[in-house]
Order: sequence, then structure tokens, then C-alpha cells
Amino acid sequence: MFDFNCDVAQSYGIYENDLELEIAKYASSINIAAGFHSGDPMKIRSALLFCQENNIALGAHIGYPDIQGFGKRKMDLSKEELEAVVIYQVGAIVAYAKTYDLEIEQVRCHGALKDTLNNSEDEAKVIIEAIKKISPWLNLIVQSEKTKELAQSLGLKAAYEVDFSEDILLNADAYNNVDTIHFRTLEDIKRASENIKPSPINYNRVQEQI
Repeated sequence: MFDFNCDVAQSYGIYENDLELEIAKYASSINIAAGFHSGDPMKIRSALLFCQENNIALGAHIGYPDIQGFGKRKMDLSKEELEAVVIYQVGAIVAYAKTYDLEIEQVRCHGALKDTLNNSEDEAKVIIEAIKKISPWLNLIVQSEKTKELAQSLGLKAAYEVDFSEDILLNADAYNNVDTIHFRTLEDIKRASENIKPSPINYNRVQEQI
């Protein structure tokens, strides 16, 4: 069983990306842009209302403070700066979600920060420890099995993600180590939904608390 995830609220001001919520209708969890690479308070609000109305698991989608570059440019931050960037963004989504009686279940890094998480062990440790300070129950979505093992060794839950490909539909059993599939297009997630019933990664957390 896979979780289907997608990113939302990746627009701001007069720039709209309504297709994201169309994709989200087929997802079991969504990641809400926290405002540093994209997103603004009203877009975040719309995404939270969508979660509330559709009973979808939600998470924070965090990036470097680089809205002009859409978070795709690597930034050389000190450990203290990187920790602050992570806590600020995750904390913002946590607090906003609570105003709608919602709780976030996962954190997904964006763009260059995602590359940092999966390719720099020292910086990955900073990101992991920062998330743990907010809640050790959160799932960190990672794109490397090595990073998943690192997170778990440090006491944080992690979910291994791959991007959707046709091979998953043809050979799903070969992906039994995968926890969540990331989608970027409406066509792909519609087609996947016809073959696979998604299950949110937060089910793992709930089961362990029973």
C-alpha cells in the first residue's frame, strides 16, 4: 500500500495554481508550502480548508528562503540558520493547522533543500533534529533509503518517497520498500488511482499509538 502525496499552496499573491488542488483530490496526503519558496497566508488557508473538507493528511512543505528562485538555489547557511529556517516553517504550518483543528503528519523538503537533505549527512542531521524539536511523531519524507535510515537512527520517523513512474503500475511489488509516491501531474495521479488505492503514511503513526 502506498501513500500518494503532492505539493500545494505553491503560489502567492495574484499568481494562482489551481491545478494543484485538482491533483490533491486524488492524493492521500498533501504538503503545504510554508511561505519561504512559495505560498502565502491565504494560499495556506485554502489548502488547510481543502484538507478539512476532504479528510486528507497534511504536512509542511519547506524550502530555503528563496522565493525569487522558487527554492531551487542552494544556500550556504550555518547550522543555527538552517535549524531556524526549518523550525520557522514547520512551526507556522503546525500553528495555522491548529486553528482548523488539524494536525500535520509529515514534512517534505523542496528543491535545493531536498537535495541537501539527501546528499549532506551533516545538514540532514540538522534538519532532522530541528523537526524532532517540534514533534518526534512527524514523518520526514525522504528520497534516499540512506537518509531514511539516518532519520530513524536519530529517533525521527521517515517515509521513503519516489516520483511516480509507469513502472510502478506494471511492477508494484518491486517497490515494497517505498512508503509514498510523489505526483506532479493530474494525468499521472488519475491513472495511478485507477490501479492503486492510496493509504496515508500517518496510518503507521496511529497504529503505533493504539
